[in-house]
Amino acid sequence: MAPYVEVELRAQIVGMRQAGVSIRGISNATHVAKSTVWGIINRYNQRGHCKNNDKPGRHTILDDNNRADLDAYLVDHRRATLAELVNTIPKAISSRTVSKEIHNLGKRSCVAPKKPYLQPIDFARRLEFAQRLHVWNPHQWGRIIWTDECSFELGKKSDQVRVWRTPNEKYNLANLQVNHRSGRRSIMIWACFVGSTKGPLVFLNGPLNAAAFIEQVYDPSLLPFLNQMANAPYIQGRQNIAMMEDGAPIHTAWLSNEWRQAHAIEKIPWPAHSPDLNPIENVWRKMKSRVIKHYNPHTIAELRAAIYGAWNDLPAQFLADLLFKMHDRMQFVINHNGGPTRCYKYIDYP
Repeated sequence: MAPYVEVELRAQIVGMRQAGVSIRGISNATHVAKSTVWGIINRYNQRGHCKNNDKPGRHTILDDNNRADLDAYLVDHRRATLAELVNTIPKAISSRTVSKEIHNLGKRSCVAPKKPYLQPIDFARRLEFAQRLHVWNPHQWGRIIWTDECSFELGKKSDQVRVWRTPNEKYNLANLQVNHRSGRRSIMIWACFVGSTKGPLVFLNGPLNAAAFIEQVYDPSLLPFLNQMANAPYIQGRQNIAMMEDGAPIHTAWLSNEWRQAHAIEKIPWPAHSPDLNPIENVWRKMKSRVIKHYNPHTIAELRAAIYGAWNDLPAQFLADLLFKMHDRMQFVINHNGGPTRCYKYIDYP
């Protein structure tokens, strides 16, 4: 393929030829190969001009101004439907064409991530939290006991299930995502980890208040695990270990506060509406996916066994990787002025 020659230089070459300059002379003067000079002159003689040819294919309906207006409208109306977008364009245009133009702008229709609603004060507190702790290293994050509760629902798929089928096979049994009905359909658990060490997994019973939570979690599970981990070589004492809890009423009740004070348990201040900052949320996501894909329980008893199995399946390296990425998580919050974090991907395991 001949090298591209600008339109102005092509016109200069044609002018020199019309003035009687030889092909060799033009080539030497313009530093363009003789074969290219010949081609430019021949195309001029055929077309009568030196301009570029029009691009092949159909011309687009929208001009640059239309595209700029469409791009600006999308910024302010991110949830608009294709039909609404078509109506904003002062030309007869199909929704398919609008969709193509949007793709050419580098935009796609995506599922909006579900995140807690944040008020301005929440943004400020999250930003302050991230600025204060983003300098921590994995060893420091490894001295926090990460705790949380989670509900597992029978028959609920945490991921979208895709199947290969023909259009007529939609309702074949093999292609359905079936919900298994039973009386009680969910199980609530509590669990924790510190460093790369998993703590106890507790199946919670009945409606919970602070007293019941202390009886089921704090006394029999949290306190023994905390005392055990306080003697770990990388912690070396109760004074070097702290606990993370969210702002649920069972955690903030005066009875719970008194219990923690009586047992000298320090809690790190935690910004409200910030489950995305707690690495144990990644544990729940991974466990729910594993419960469905590897255990596929059909009864409450099977669900209970599947939850226990998924917890035991979690490798220590997965937990260590969560803490290794905490710096990135804090930096993301800082970069977004306290806004929600993205979903981090971590190592997978068989």
